[in-house]
Amino acid sequence: MQSSASFKMLWSLSVAPSAIVSAWRILLDKLPTKLNLVRRRVQLVNPLCPLCLDGDESTDHLFNTCRVVQQVWDQCDRWIGKVGVRDQATLVNFQSFCLLGHKQSVNRALKGVWVVIVSKVWSHRNKVAFKGGVADADEIFSLALLKSWLWAKYKMKRTSFSYSNWILYPVLCLQSLA
Repeated sequence: MQSSASFKMLWSLSVAPSAIVSAWRILLDKLPTKLNLVRRRVQLVNPLCPLCLDGDESTDHLFNTCRVVQQVWDQCDRWIGKVGVRDQATLVNFQSFCLLGHKQSVNRALKGVWVVIVSKVWSHRNKVAFKGGVADADEIFSLALLKSWLWAKYKMKRTSFSYSNWILYPVLCLQSLA
C-alpha cells in the first residue's frame, strides 16, 4: 500500500478526528518530537526520549523502537494474536498492521486500533515529559483498549459486544463489526 492509499485509509476510519489528525501528523513526521524541534533550531537540554531515556526522540523511535512502546506493541500483538516482525518505520507499521486471512473490514477496524494506540503513546509521552508522569506500557495499552472499545461502541452502530468481550475476544469483536 503506497502512502497516498495509507492516508486515504487513515482519513476514512471511524475514530475520533483528533486521533486521526495525530496519526496523520505522526505518519508525516510532523509532531514536535525532540529531534524535529532540534531540526527547527530549538535549544533543548537533551534530545532523549522521555519514555525510555535510551535513544533520541524521533518519530520512528517514539512509536516503534522505544523499549516502552515496544512493550505496548507486544501486548497488542498478543491481544489480537498477530505474529510477525515490526518494521522500524512508522508508515510501514501502519500499512502492515493487519491480520492475514481476515476480511478487509476487520483489518480496517484494526487500523483504528493502531490510531488509538499511537495517540495514547503521544499523550502518555506528553504526560511524562510535562507533568512528571512515569513511563508505563501497561497504562498506555489499557487506556488504548478502553478508548478503542468506546469508539467502536459509539462510532459503529452495529457494536453489541461488552468491554470484557473486547478484552478477551478482540478478533471475534472485530469480525462482528464487519
